[in-house]
Amino acid sequence: KGELWYRVDLGSNIIGWVISSAFETPQYSITTKVVQVESAAVRRGASSSYEAVAAVSRNQEIKIIDEFTNSSGELWYRADLGDVIGWVNSTAFEKPEPGTISLSGTYYVGNRNTNLYSGATYDYRVVEKLNFTGKVTVLSGFINDSLQTWARVSTSTGNIGWVPLKDLVKSTSELDYVYALSNAALRRGASTSYGIAAPLKADEPVLVLSKLNGWLNVETAAGIRGWILESQTSKVSLKRLASPSTYTEGNASYLVWKKPTNFDFTYSKLSDYRLKLTQGITDAELPNFKVKGIKTVETVQSTSTEKSVILTFEPGYTFTIRDYSDKVTIKVIPTGLVGKQIVIDAGHGGKDTGAIGPTGLMEKDVNLATALLLKSELERNGASVLLTRSRDIFLELAERTAIANSSTYDAFISIHADSFSSTSRGSTTFFNSTVNFNGPISEELADSVQKYMVSSLGTYNRGVKEQEFYVNRMNHLPSILVELAFISNPNEESLLRTTAFRQKAAEGIRKGFQDYYSSF
Repeated sequence: KGELWYRVDLGSNIIGWVISSAFETPQYSITTKVVQVESAAVRRGASSSYEAVAAVSRNQEIKIIDEFTNSSGELWYRADLGDVIGWVNSTAFEKPEPGTISLSGTYYVGNRNTNLYSGATYDYRVVEKLNFTGKVTVLSGFINDSLQTWARVSTSTGNIGWVPLKDLVKSTSELDYVYALSNAALRRGASTSYGIAAPLKADEPVLVLSKLNGWLNVETAAGIRGWILESQTSKVSLKRLASPSTYTEGNASYLVWKKPTNFDFTYSKLSDYRLKLTQGITDAELPNFKVKGIKTVETVQSTSTEKSVILTFEPGYTFTIRDYSDKVTIKVIPTGLVGKQIVIDAGHGGKDTGAIGPTGLMEKDVNLATALLLKSELERNGASVLLTRSRDIFLELAERTAIANSSTYDAFISIHADSFSSTSRGSTTFFNSTVNFNGPISEELADSVQKYMVSSLGTYNRGVKEQEFYVNRMNHLPSILVELAFISNPNEESLLRTTAFRQKAAEGIRKGFQDYYSSF
């Protein structure tokens, strides 16, 4: 047919053909029209049923590149706004006549400063302050003598009154947010000569109300309004998960997102094999490829400005999640101990003896001997082990966590013997959730290990406890610290001295890991 096509490589193992015209700037016959109404939605298609992608306001000059009459007989214009192209109803360019207009349906309050008035101008009495994104039922419409369009509405409290139509949206998806760049200023007017109305943090989301000559009239989450240069904003938040990719390593598959900036978020496990990433994410690019062990990845709106990412896993798989300054990795692994990678840290060592028992038994020796036995136990059952120390040497706490944090391993355990008084007794497992990103599953791991360790040792169960030990607090991995028994107690010191007791500790801890990795 004489058509020119290009073969393109999109990455992610996708190679295909694109017609050359896709890379040519389309030629439009451009005319200019001026918006005559207070505001109008720019939609994806030539009908009010299409999603709104932007908004235009009164006196704004619009480039018109096409027109279309839809099946309802409505004339729509295709508008080029520079950063977006969409369709605007032709009535937006017609000067309205005062009087009653046809208007009805369910709408939502589109900003935090919307009031219900007793009449269709701002001069009337305020009946009620409306809640942002609250639902109202529109009964009719009216254009007042100032050519402002107002809606007569019924609220959830039973009040009936008037609201400026520009303060309502048909769907909360029409809310237009931008994100402040570093050093952006929110001013009292649309000029740098105006004073600053409020400070803005980098990447702070603000709601766009209108535009004027390169300035945006916006509203903050605190309800403060002002003007910001459009050039000092970004349409895309820097607190997003971007550019998903995948790779495999052994029996593990990885899903990786890039982070444009170092921001914090949290996660939780839900029912039905689901993992939820939330609190801090404003957007996420969804993978267009399959990751072994993951059934689906989707986003849901968790607040007006934030989204949550929900990953649904296939039965028989679990995960290790790591949050770095520039990326997030989700390691997808089959359930069971086989193939799991575990870092074992024998506490103290070298010049640091740790606690010393009544007869001179040193904690560092108990810890190392037990760590070596645990290594053998785990490896016999299919796990891989990395020791922070395999001999009597001194390591700083930061060196121990650096070994774990620079690895691709799945969990970390630090082995210790407790010390307080001659009558203190029992075994304890500690975790950290106040700082450790993996606090939620560190606690689950601690529960499993404590249960089986105490059962194997026959010691008094002192429980699972939250603590800010450095090796847990500064660890990127799910991490726990176990206190086998009290070396300060003569009876428990004598137990800690024996290989049999240490072996029982290793077996119990191994069973705890098996229990933890037996399910999602």
